[in-house]
Amino acid sequence: MIPNGYSPLEPPQGQVAGGPKDARIVGGPWAWWLRVGLVIFVVGVGSASVFLLDPSSLKARVLMGIAGARSEEDGGYAFLKKHYTASDEPANRIETCKGLVRLKPTDACAHVLLGDAYADMGRMAEATTSYNDALALEADCFEAHLGLGKVHMELGHHPQAIESYQRALRLRPNSADAHLSLGLALSSLGKYEEAMQAFQRAKELDPGIAETQVLTGKSYLQAGMYPQAIECFKDAVETDQGHAQAYFNLGRAYLRVGDRALAMEQQRVLQGLDPRRAEQLLLLIQSQ
Repeated sequence: MIPNGYSPLEPPQGQVAGGPKDARIVGGPWAWWLRVGLVIFVVGVGSASVFLLDPSSLKARVLMGIAGARSEEDGGYAFLKKHYTASDEPANRIETCKGLVRLKPTDACAHVLLGDAYADMGRMAEATTSYNDALALEADCFEAHLGLGKVHMELGHHPQAIESYQRALRLRPNSADAHLSLGLALSSLGKYEEAMQAFQRAKELDPGIAETQVLTGKSYLQAGMYPQAIECFKDAVETDQGHAQAYFNLGRAYLRVGDRALAMEQQRVLQGLDPRRAEQLLLLIQSQ
C-alpha cells in the first residue's frame, strides 16, 4: 500500500537531455542537490536552538523541507512517506504525518499513518478521527480498521474493537496481528474459547510470535486452566528467551498449581532480565 519512495541518496530521475524534466531541473542532478542543501541550511540555521535541545525536531523539519523542495512529480510525497520515521519523537512524527496529509489529502494511508502517530501519543480521539478519515476515502482500508480496533481496545470499548478486527480480517484473513488483536479483545470479554481459536490462528500464521503464546497463556490463567497456561508460557520462553513477561507469568502459573520451586526458578531468571518484575514475583511467592 505504501508506494516506493526515492532513496535520500538518489537524485530524481529525469528524461533524456532536452526533455521536459531537463527543462524543469536546470543543470541536472547537481542543481537538485544544491536546492536540497539550501533547504537543509535554512532549516538548520532556523532551528539551531531547537537542535541543541531536541535533535529529532530538527530531523523532522529537515525531512519536511526536503519533501517540500521536491515537487509532486519528483516524488516528494513518496519520499516523506517512506522516511517519516526519521522523526524519532512521537510529537515530531505527528507533525511530519500532518505534512503527509497536506501533500496527499486523498491518500487513505497518509491518514492511517497520522492516526498511528496520534495513537502512539495516547491521543485517541484524534487517532479515531484520522482512521475514520482514511475509511471515508477507502472503506476497505485494512490498516484503518486494525488501527481503529486498537483505539477501541485502549478505550475499553471491547465490542467495537471486535467489530473492527473482524472487518480487518475479512479484508486480510491471513494477518497474524489482526487475529492476535481479536483474541485479546475476545479474552477481555471473557470469551475464552473464541479467544483461544484466534490466538491459535495467529500462532499458525506466525509461529515465532512469542506475544501470541503470552496472551494465550494469560487467557488460560484467567479461565483457571493452569496446565495449559504453563505450556503457553513455556512455549513463549522457548521462542524468546529474553521475554521477561513470559517468565513472570510462568512463575505465576506455577504458583497457581502450588509449585513454589519452579516459580522461584523463574524468579532467578528474571533477576537478569527485569529486576523489577523479579521483585514482584518474589513478593507473590513469599505471600503464598
